[in-house]
Amino acid sequence: MQPRYGDARQQVRGRYGLYHFGTSGAAVAAATAFTHPLDVIKVRLQMQLAGQRGNLVGMGTIFTQMVEAEGTRSLYLGLAPALTRSVVYGGLRLGLYEPCKHVCSYAFGSTNFAFKFASGVIAGGLATALTNPMEVLKVRLQMSKSSTSTIGEMRKVLAHEGFKALWKGVGPAMARAGCLTASQMATYDEAKQALMKWTPLEEARVA
Repeated sequence: MQPRYGDARQQVRGRYGLYHFGTSGAAVAAATAFTHPLDVIKVRLQMQLAGQRGNLVGMGTIFTQMVEAEGTRSLYLGLAPALTRSVVYGGLRLGLYEPCKHVCSYAFGSTNFAFKFASGVIAGGLATALTNPMEVLKVRLQMSKSSTSTIGEMRKVLAHEGFKALWKGVGPAMARAGCLTASQMATYDEAKQALMKWTPLEEARVA
């Protein structure tokens, strides 16, 4: 029995979405792995002399101190949760944007720039809320001077601080990610619409 046209079209769309989720995840993972040492140094810079007074040192000094005292592997502390968060967060914020935009279109009958911006805020905020535990574990591991696995660090956090500790800092993180996603996606959407309106370019469609 031949599959119906609608079913075949749905399968193609499913594969198309999975393909883009996978390729975007792979791209984000590669970028995260390449820039992770800079993220570790950033966290060490932010946390130096925490709660104390003293002279702050720069990026080069932190880098030298880490390599000399902890070895080059210290530059990749927290890589596992960082990769996990990047892949899931990248896929979620892009994957949630279009559904949010369609909800706005259905509820308000419009997808102007304001609704696109709001859709980006919601998509970025939800993606961050769901991946915040990985962010917390990543930072904890980046600050750790001992060799601890992601699972080991999570067990320690849960045992000493409780389940809520995995969502520390989620409010500012959601606000930042919401504004970042909204500015990126809404601007991209508006630019694409302008190009399609004023040039011969057309949007690619799933067969």
